[in-house]
Amino acid sequence: MRLNKSFMTVIFLTILGLLVASCAPAAPPATPKVSATVEPSKPAAKPAPSPEAKPGVPTPSPKPAADQPRYGGILILGASSDAPSLDPIREASATLFNVFPAYSGLLQYDPLDNERIIPDLAERWERSGDGMAFTFHLRRDVKWHDGRPFTSADAAFSVDNQRKLNARKKDLLSAISGAETAGEYAVKVTVKQPSASLPAALAVGNMAMAPKHVYEAKGDMKNEVVGTGPFRFKSYSLGVSMELVKNQGYFVPGRPYLDGITAYIIKDRGTLVAAFRTGRIRMPVPSIFVTPTEAKAIEKNVPQAIVQPFQPLRATAFFMKTTEKPWNDVRVRRAVHLATDRQAALKALGEGEGILAAAMITGQWAIPGDELLKQPGFRQPKDADIAEAKRLLAEAGFPGGFDTRILARSGYGAGLTAAEFMTDQLSKIGIRGTLDTVESAIYLDRLDRIAYETVTTYGGPDITDPDSAASYFVKGNRYAISDERLLDLFDKQAGTADFAERKRLVLEMQHRVLEIAPYVLMLWFNSYIPRWPEVRNYKAGTGQHNNSKYQDVWLAK
Repeated sequence: MRLNKSFMTVIFLTILGLLVASCAPAAPPATPKVSATVEPSKPAAKPAPSPEAKPGVPTPSPKPAADQPRYGGILILGASSDAPSLDPIREASATLFNVFPAYSGLLQYDPLDNERIIPDLAERWERSGDGMAFTFHLRRDVKWHDGRPFTSADAAFSVDNQRKLNARKKDLLSAISGAETAGEYAVKVTVKQPSASLPAALAVGNMAMAPKHVYEAKGDMKNEVVGTGPFRFKSYSLGVSMELVKNQGYFVPGRPYLDGITAYIIKDRGTLVAAFRTGRIRMPVPSIFVTPTEAKAIEKNVPQAIVQPFQPLRATAFFMKTTEKPWNDVRVRRAVHLATDRQAALKALGEGEGILAAAMITGQWAIPGDELLKQPGFRQPKDADIAEAKRLLAEAGFPGGFDTRILARSGYGAGLTAAEFMTDQLSKIGIRGTLDTVESAIYLDRLDRIAYETVTTYGGPDITDPDSAASYFVKGNRYAISDERLLDLFDKQAGTADFAERKRLVLEMQHRVLEIAPYVLMLWFNSYIPRWPEVRNYKAGTGQHNNSKYQDVWLAK
């Protein structure tokens, strides 16, 4: 369907203005459990499962009728911006949350248990004996929203182009060498070396399968929404709202429960939070991270609201350009690593919450917290670390410190405040930091070209798997990290199927990052997703792209 830019935009703006005008002002999950061969799921059509039921788990005893899933209703969401385009392959922006419910992937994370990878368009899959290929066996009962059948040609096209045309997904899918059909309803994905994490990468919520025939006919899908997901495109008014309606031909029997989804675009964060507090929207899309302070305010002012803890896998970091002086000297980088007070970062940036960040990863793969607190750079008090940092700077030829510019992104919350925080941290050892604050487009361009001395970032991987984390914080092409030992450790762990051995290699990789100090990772942020109590059967996922189809969500009124 084509993008609608009609005069209805004016009407929608008026409605939205009335809508918001009355507004008054954990431990992270484990890596997904995946079997080499997964049997197809068989969701029941009747009766509908309990809201807390999980695939493969017996349905609990019946609950009162009021707690049983029911059909009907429109879920009203709040989104912060329009997507640059609607293309599900080329576009990586989290603003595509507005159309994610229209798409499916080969695999997905269980909406009620984010540790499990379960089938989606692929009923089952297996890994070859040499670990160099995965074969995904596809459902045969799936149609695109335009009525055409979904086949292996669409799957091979989508996988191959996700890694070729999308810079963000290119890193996550870097192990793939190609994708090809293996019959009408099977696709074979080959890898450059054995990859333990490929299923985890393909299960990320934005790894949408897209219709090959639409791309062939129109060249892209910037203004098209044609998926196989539980909801179909209805209308889109730029800056106002997007409407989706129930896909009556969805391949999962009995789903979705909702009649549709409407996402209002509310660009001002304060207005969006206020719209939730007054009930004008029932929950924000998962890319809207409610901070600890905002969560406490919601709990106080809307006591009936359900405020779920959420681990968005977002960290703030200070990167140093290791290819140029003075940052090509490991002693200088180690000095910054030692001087930075991570506990102070938790208070200043994380509003007193968060997880101390070591190298690149959180969850069960990370250096244990009690061990981390004994490491140089994490110890309290900071006296010994700062003294050692000054000694290293003097040894490197900078007893009086030096000047540096810190690239920062204007209007980007934690990234900018992190830059301000780091100027204070650097000053403790004589390094004089000056902010180089630019608008988003210039910032991203300079980041891509590595055109900076130092830079603060706010971001992170899509999942807790080591390949995803290391692709962002070790192999990402924006940070000029080229340590041979580090890259060798990455390749070894990526091809290791044995969990214990892989974990040993991942821990060694993190210690190597701390040793060469190409960046300082300050903290992993805690966030929250609020929802009104009638929104049932929703659980905040892990990472900003997961659990965004709403096929199992139902409304209690």
